[in-house]
Amino acid sequence: MLVGFYVLAFGLIGGLLALETYALIERPFVGVKLALFVVPVAYALVKGLTSLERRTRDEAPGTLVTPEQQPALWDLVHRLAADVGTRPPDEIRIVAAVNAAVAEDTRFLGLRVLERRMFIGAPLLTSLTEKQLIAVLAHELGHYANKDTRLAGVVVSGREAMLRAGSHMNAKRWFQRMIAKLFRGYAKLYLRVSRAISRRQEFAADRVAATLAGSSAAASAWRELPVIDAAWNLFTDRHLTVAWELGYLPTTFFDGFARLRTSPELHEELEEIRQNPHDPDRGPYDSHPPLRDRIAAIEAMALEPESGWGDRPALELLTDPMPLLDAAVLNTLVSDAASKERVDWATLGHIGARARVVRGTERLLQASAAAMDQPPSLTTVLDALDAGHLAGLGTHVPGNRDAGARARREMARGEVLPELSALVALAFSDAGLARWELDWLGRTTFVTSSHDSDMAEHLDAAVADHGSTEGLRAALATAGVAPDYRPAH
Repeated sequence: MLVGFYVLAFGLIGGLLALETYALIERPFVGVKLALFVVPVAYALVKGLTSLERRTRDEAPGTLVTPEQQPALWDLVHRLAADVGTRPPDEIRIVAAVNAAVAEDTRFLGLRVLERRMFIGAPLLTSLTEKQLIAVLAHELGHYANKDTRLAGVVVSGREAMLRAGSHMNAKRWFQRMIAKLFRGYAKLYLRVSRAISRRQEFAADRVAATLAGSSAAASAWRELPVIDAAWNLFTDRHLTVAWELGYLPTTFFDGFARLRTSPELHEELEEIRQNPHDPDRGPYDSHPPLRDRIAAIEAMALEPESGWGDRPALELLTDPMPLLDAAVLNTLVSDAASKERVDWATLGHIGARARVVRGTERLLQASAAAMDQPPSLTTVLDALDAGHLAGLGTHVPGNRDAGARARREMARGEVLPELSALVALAFSDAGLARWELDWLGRTTFVTSSHDSDMAEHLDAAVADHGSTEGLRAALATAGVAPDYRPAH
């Protein structure tokens, strides 16, 4: 089928060129018009075929580590490659992903290997034991050992070739779009046919992992992968870039990730994932068997490790690990990441939470400024409430057109009270009397340094019918909040 792919591609190129030549000879005007379709398609096909197996060094992701920089890691990989019976990688790169992989630059349908790279996920290095990491790396090297299937490399490279085949087609041109659909259809057929082979390769690579690291270590590593993945997603979504838009990043990345993984509030959830691992649905072309089936097969082997590997944390394989791991993460962020200000985790969480609260007060500040024709500030909001503008400060409209002024005030009160509370919280925070804390689940807590900052009674009075802001103003003055306070962005 892989040969058929090239036959299809070259046959299509040859057929298009033959059609163009015939048209130019027999009907030159038609040939010129036809060239507008044929030449771009032929060029895109040739470009796609010649670039299928070529990848420049600059395109390789991750942070490159040399044997001189990380001798223990390189020594381990060389030992594993020798045990597996395959060629060791030419490069090792650390990536910010919960994954490990081996990639090859090949020629002649994958039969000739030019350069091999190994990618190791930084989250794996910080979360697995040495034995577990050995199982993961041995599995990747096992794909290329040629012990279980002579054409494993051809199947893998063929799968990648199919997925990249139509990448140079212009989807805006109907003819090129049709050719791209043709190749996608062939790719789907290839993926369906090779799916069973690919799954057998995964089981074969799992056996290599279990043989070297032992069934217990390999099974525990496979159980740990979805745990690390869930923790890493939570870490990157809710913590790493929590204050990105304001120009802040944490001083160090992986100390926070380690604290997240071991936090008590996440223990039960992560343990549930560990005991009941499962895969996301990757569709009908997924080359990997279900994770539970793989773990069951590994445990059924009951293999002991071939070498006396240690149970120390995999992180101890690295020399000065934190700068390397942080660089791997930084390299995955956009180009201006290096210019962000670096702060500790507590400050980062406070900054991110404060920014969300600030955004939640902007509407009330602007509405009060419009009602009073004054600059937006906390005092302007209080002046608007004292002037009886409560109903006008809300945006919600009663569903009943006949609703009276009281109903409108009630709806406005439900909107204004939390916004005013947030504004007062910001005032106390910026006065140094309180701050926001972010737990590892991503929940924020407002922590005050004094009982004097309990404003609930004063806030209720400020938005009550015939209420007054006098008590709230006095409490703010006592706390040292400036009369014209407005939160800075």
